[in-house]
This record gives sequence, structure tokens and C-alpha cells, in this order.
Amino acid sequence: MKFMLVVLITMGSPVIGEESKTFELRIPQASEEQCLKSANTFQFSLPVISMETRCEPRRDDEGPEMKEI
Repeated sequence: MKFMLVVLITMGSPVIGEESKTFELRIPQASEEQCLKSANTFQFSLPVISMETRCEPRRDDEGPEMKEI
């Protein structure tokens, strides 16, 4: 696994009185091509949920994770 798919998920909206929370998912991918293909599957937007994706080279010690940022 040489790349990480990074998915940023933001939920909530000040418009409806909710504080926004953002979560980051890091998912190992076998190649940059696979990473870019996977990134396209996460691109959609709803009124209170938005997603952004990007591909990054994977560090040697990096594994899958989810965290609030």
C-alpha cells in the first residue's frame, strides 16, 4: 500500500444551529490510480454533510485511522 486516501467529512451547520464537526479518515490504497478512483466515490454533498478527498503518499509507519479534527 503506497498511498493514503484522506477523506474529510464535515457534519452539522450553523444555519440549523449545530456546531460543525470534522472527521478525517485515512484509508490505505495500493496505488495512486486506485486512490484517485476511490476518491471519486466519496464526492457528494448533502445539506448538513460535506466531503473532501485527496491522495497522499503513505508514510512507512502509517496505518488506517479515523479521528476528529
